[in-house]
Amino acid sequence: MRELNIGKCIIQKRKERKITQQQLADYIGVSKASVSKWESGLSYPDILLLPQLAAYFNISVDELMGYSPQLAKEDIKKIYNKLSHEFTVKTFDEVMEQCNKLIKKYYSCFPFLLSMVQLLLNYSGLIKDETIKKEIFQQCILLSRRVKEESENISDIKNANTKEALAEMALGNSPKVIHLLDNKLAPYSGDDVILVNAYRMQGETAQAKVVNQILLYNNVINTLALLHNYLSLNMKEPVLFEKIYSQGIQIIESFELTNILTNDVFGIHSTAAQGYLIQQERQKAMDALDRYVNTICSIQFPLSFKANEYFNQVAKWFEDNNCIGTNVPVDEITLKKTFICIVAENPAFTPLREDERYKLIVKKLKEKLGETDECNEYRKS
Repeated sequence: MRELNIGKCIIQKRKERKITQQQLADYIGVSKASVSKWESGLSYPDILLLPQLAAYFNISVDELMGYSPQLAKEDIKKIYNKLSHEFTVKTFDEVMEQCNKLIKKYYSCFPFLLSMVQLLLNYSGLIKDETIKKEIFQQCILLSRRVKEESENISDIKNANTKEALAEMALGNSPKVIHLLDNKLAPYSGDDVILVNAYRMQGETAQAKVVNQILLYNNVINTLALLHNYLSLNMKEPVLFEKIYSQGIQIIESFELTNILTNDVFGIHSTAAQGYLIQQERQKAMDALDRYVNTICSIQFPLSFKANEYFNQVAKWFEDNNCIGTNVPVDEITLKKTFICIVAENPAFTPLREDERYKLIVKKLKEKLGETDECNEYRKS
């Protein structure tokens, strides 16, 4: 009961109505001393009096008690960013305890639950104990299923289904992932163009432009992600591999994606380097690593989603529709370590360890991001 703010609420509502403690006491049928104790926090009204008090002030019982099962988007962002930072300065168990308390408190706030699933998936790499890691993934699955079963928001339900699939993938349950994502590939329906044209028909040209840009952005990012994945699937097909990588670079350059924070913008280059090494194309591998490092070094800190001249409406859309807004889902310290470790600690690049050009590439990256003593060494759970 310590978190309840009944006393403060009674004071506020009583003053708004300009009534005395005695008047409120007379209405409820208690002593003035009882009202005084409520307001000072020395005691709480009997549970049977709560509906009467709430009705008198024309508010809900939840509002009277100072409890809200829902969080505003800004509150969710603040909590996510706070916990994200704490994962880097505290033990996993300490932060996890906070997460569980908040999950229990806001169990009916589905956007918040989804943000917690995203947080846990993003920081699961900090857990060394495989048993605990599996428990976290199972928790993510259960939270995602709760949203799917209880929410009436289609967007939340789709988001929850995707996050459940990610957790199942982390557990190695590929059949469940395929089932969740429905392995039925339907032909292109043109829904996106239909939506844009509907706005045009209503004379809402400005909104049609915004929607068109956002849909185009999503399709471009998805195409790049698929090309990146396709690249990794074709490492032993040199001709096709070269073509896919070239197409990825063209998309990045054509749509000015270098400063847009999405994994595939820089990840495609490290994947290309690995593929070239498999093909015994050492210099091409170095060139790809150069592109990776140059991309990382062009990133401006502190990190957040930044619009470019082509996609100038997307940042606002992110801010309005993403539970963490334009902020990145992982804290800056962890990201920098990851950027460095992808090159410096990746076993795939072992053949390059003694190469002077490779050493210069790693040095450049570390100087830009700051030397780190740990890559894969995370705090114990």
